[in-house]
Amino acid sequence: MILGEWKTATIASGGVLSAEVNLGRPYETLLIVIPTIDSAQITIPVAEKSGGTFQEVYVTNPADGGDKKVISALGTGGTTWVAPIGGFQFIEVKASAAQTGGARAFRVCGVRS
Repeated sequence: MILGEWKTATIASGGVLSAEVNLGRPYETLLIVIPTIDSAQITIPVAEKSGGTFQEVYVTNPADGGDKKVISALGTGGTTWVAPIGGFQFIEVKASAAQTGGARAFRVCGVRS
C-alpha cells in the first residue's frame, strides 16, 4: 500500500462543498479524517481533470448489479473514513447539510496498491 500526501479540504461556514483538491496523482482509495461537523452525510465527488465536472462515485455490487452511492453514514464526524474513489486525482468533499459555526477542515490522503 502506498500513501499519498495529506491534503486539506475545507468546507466554509454555511457551506456544503469544499474547493477542488488535487491529490497529485490518481488513487483507488481515499482516507478522510472527518472533523466534528453539524449532522450530515459526506460524499466525495470526483472529476477527470482539474476544473472538470464533478460527479458522485457509485460502486456496482457484482452479486445483483445494483449501484450503491459512496456516502458516509449520517453523523457528527470525529471519525476517519476509508472510501473508494476509483482511480481519480481530483476530488471535493461535500456535506448533505450546511456547516455552521465556522469552517470545517477535512484531511484527505490518497491510497493505491
